[in-house]
Amino acid sequence: MRDYLQYKFEDTPGFINTFDELPLWSATFGLLLLKHVELKRNLTVLDIGSGAGFPILELAQRLGTSCKCYGIDPWVNANSRAKQKISNYGVTNVAIIETSAASLPFEEGSIDLIVSNLGINNFDDPPLVFKECNRVLKPGGKLALTTNLNGHWKEFYTLFEDALHQLGKTKLLPALTKDQEHRGTIESISKLFTNSGLTVNRVFEEIFEMRFLDGTAFLNHSFIKLGWLGSWKSIIPEAEQPAIFGQLEHNLNAYAEKMGGLTLTVPMAFIEGQK
Repeated sequence: MRDYLQYKFEDTPGFINTFDELPLWSATFGLLLLKHVELKRNLTVLDIGSGAGFPILELAQRLGTSCKCYGIDPWVNANSRAKQKISNYGVTNVAIIETSAASLPFEEGSIDLIVSNLGINNFDDPPLVFKECNRVLKPGGKLALTTNLNGHWKEFYTLFEDALHQLGKTKLLPALTKDQEHRGTIESISKLFTNSGLTVNRVFEEIFEMRFLDGTAFLNHSFIKLGWLGSWKSIIPEAEQPAIFGQLEHNLNAYAEKMGGLTLTVPMAFIEGQK
């Protein structure tokens, strides 16, 4: 049995104290957001899905004390870490609120700018969240988000599909396709804006790469196990997981040997809408 198949995430204060999402994933998208989001004085800013404090603490400090910033997230332990950062850094213009984006604790027309870094893939009901954003935004207020797009890690998913074909497990292909397609396209995400009453006014697309020596290193990486392994395992009956992941790992390693490493591409976007 491969060790990574035994991984189980335990959400504890001890875990969050060692959790650093920035170099591996969130920073790339957060930097895209910080590159394009408009910085103005006297804004009231809301970060949906603020997690352990990035990018809301960085944005609050870049904006300065004329602006008031809020981060919301239902993740208890992440919120505790974000609050500790606020205290440690001495940031006075940001507050963390423990709640869901499905019911924002703000009055109608009270927010100038809403940001969300990678939050959209974690919303249980994206249309409801977008409607809530419209409700709390001031006229002329903006919603700016970053997200990975459909086509994320296409090299990996192609080799995953190959493994299912090789083992005669094609009945699992629709679930794997669904796992890929829950990441939106520019068109589908833009519809979330327009269907909620917002006008899309700026879109920027970029691609970045994640490099690993081989598939074994990839599958055993702590952040891969934390962020993705569970969804892949949920596609496959438990009794079939060793064989299927074994074939997948073999395919990834063979590809890495041929290509001089395992390079996975990630299309990403900054999308901004206005009320």
